[in-house]
Amino acid sequence: MEEGGRTARTGFSYQDHIAVNKCLDMLLPDGPSEVWCEAEDDIMLVWSIGSLEEFELVQVKGSDIGRAWSVAKLCESEGEAKDGTKKKSIVEKSLSHDRGKEPCRFRIVTTWAPNAVLDVLLTPLSVRSASASALLRRLEAVTSGIEEQLGSRTSPNGNTLRFWVERAEWEHRASIYDLVNDNRSKLQRVLAIAGELLAFDQCEELHAALIARVQSAAVANGMTHRNDKRLLRDELRCWLIARARRIQQPAPAGGSSKLVTKLSDAAIDAAGIEAAKELRRRYAAEVRAPQYLTLNERDTVEGEVIAVLHALKVGLDSGTYCDSGKEFLLRCQEALRNMRDGMTGPKPSDMLLYGCMYEVMNRCLHRLDPVKP
Repeated sequence: MEEGGRTARTGFSYQDHIAVNKCLDMLLPDGPSEVWCEAEDDIMLVWSIGSLEEFELVQVKGSDIGRAWSVAKLCESEGEAKDGTKKKSIVEKSLSHDRGKEPCRFRIVTTWAPNAVLDVLLTPLSVRSASASALLRRLEAVTSGIEEQLGSRTSPNGNTLRFWVERAEWEHRASIYDLVNDNRSKLQRVLAIAGELLAFDQCEELHAALIARVQSAAVANGMTHRNDKRLLRDELRCWLIARARRIQQPAPAGGSSKLVTKLSDAAIDAAGIEAAKELRRRYAAEVRAPQYLTLNERDTVEGEVIAVLHALKVGLDSGTYCDSGKEFLLRCQEALRNMRDGMTGPKPSDMLLYGCMYEVMNRCLHRLDPVKP
C-alpha cells in the first residue's frame, strides 16, 4: 500500500485535483467505475470492460523539475529509503504493480511536458493500435532508451519494459489553475446530466467538498480502512447530488438555523451566536427598508462582501490559513473592515458589514471551518 502520502497532507495538492478530475470522469459517460486514492499507486482507476476489470495505475508528479521530462529523469531513483538503499524509479515502481490476474495499464501525470523522445506517450492508448509504423518506431525508441538506463526489468507477472511502454500513457497538466478550470467544467456537466443547477458560489462549495472527500480517501489507513480509499461511481454520484441539493436549499425565510449551525461548528459561544443573529436581523431590516444605503449601494456592498469572503474561504480550504473558527471569524471581520476603508462613496457601518456577512453565511455561501467531505 502507498502509505507515504498519508503523512502531513495540508492544503489541496496537485494530486488532489488530479484525483478529483478522475472522479468527475467517473461520473461522466465512458469513465472508470472506481477511483482509489493512494492505494496501490498515487491513484488507481478501475475500468469495467464487459464482465472484466482493468486496472490503471497512475503516478502523479506535481513537482517543478525545471525542464521537460526525459528518459533519464523517468528512470532516475526517487531518493533514498530509510534503510539507505535507493528507491525505485518511476518506471520500475509503475511496472512492479503488474502483479495481479487483472490486466493493467499505466499513466504518468506531470506539470512539465515530456521531451521529444517521450512525447509519443501522449498519444492515447485507444488510437495506438491503428497507428502508423512511424509511431511504433518511436515507441520502440522509448523502450530502448529505458533499457539503456535500467537494463532488463520484468514485472512480477513476467512482463518486460516493452510491455510498460506499450501500456503507458502520459498526461500533461501544467498547473492546478488549469485543473481547477477543467474540474469546474466537468462538475457543471455532471450536474447538468443529473438535472441540477448551482450558482457559481454554490458550485465552488460543492467542488471544495469533493476535494475534501478525495483527501479523506487519500489519508485513510490502507491497512485498517482499505475500502475508505475506494470511491465508487454510483455511491459518489448519490453523495454529490445529495450534497448539491443541500447547498441549493435556501435558509427558511427569516430563520437563522444555518447560521447557528455554522457558528456552532466553529465553536462560537452562545453569546456570540445571539449577537450574530441580531446583526443579521438588523441587516435584513435594512434590506427591507433602506435607511443607510441605496439599493445600488447595498448591491455593491453585498457583492464585495461575498467576493472578500469567498477569497478567504478558498484560503481556509486550501490550507493557507490554519485558523480556529474564532480566529477565522476575526480574520473575516478585519478583511471586511479593510475592504470598507478602501471603498469610495458611502461606507457601510460595522453593523451592516457584519450583518451582511452573517446573511451570506445563512445562505450557505460562507463558513468558518474548512470544508468537510
